[in-house]
Amino acid sequence: MGTADQLRQAFNCFKKRHTFAVDQLVKWKAKCKNRREPKYDEPAIVCEVLTEPIVDEEKKSAGSAYFREPLDIVLGLMDPDDGSFVLYHFDSRRFEPYED
Repeated sequence: MGTADQLRQAFNCFKKRHTFAVDQLVKWKAKCKNRREPKYDEPAIVCEVLTEPIVDEEKKSAGSAYFREPLDIVLGLMDPDDGSFVLYHFDSRRFEPYED
């Protein structure tokens, strides 16, 4: 598969929207992971769905992959270093429902 086909496939996956609810398990969509955690196919739990997305003003450079990324979902993960429960903000467009 060529680069153009990979781009189209990744974009089609990215633009497919899901509606998430608190207590739902989610995982990264294929080719949409832009953070270290969680790993691909590892579940995270929806702790909050924000009505107003947060835009991290520290990422001001248009050259950053995080520039103006709308963080609209809070997910709970297990910290891989010490096993504690941690919360992180993410862009929900990058996630899909997790199926056991």
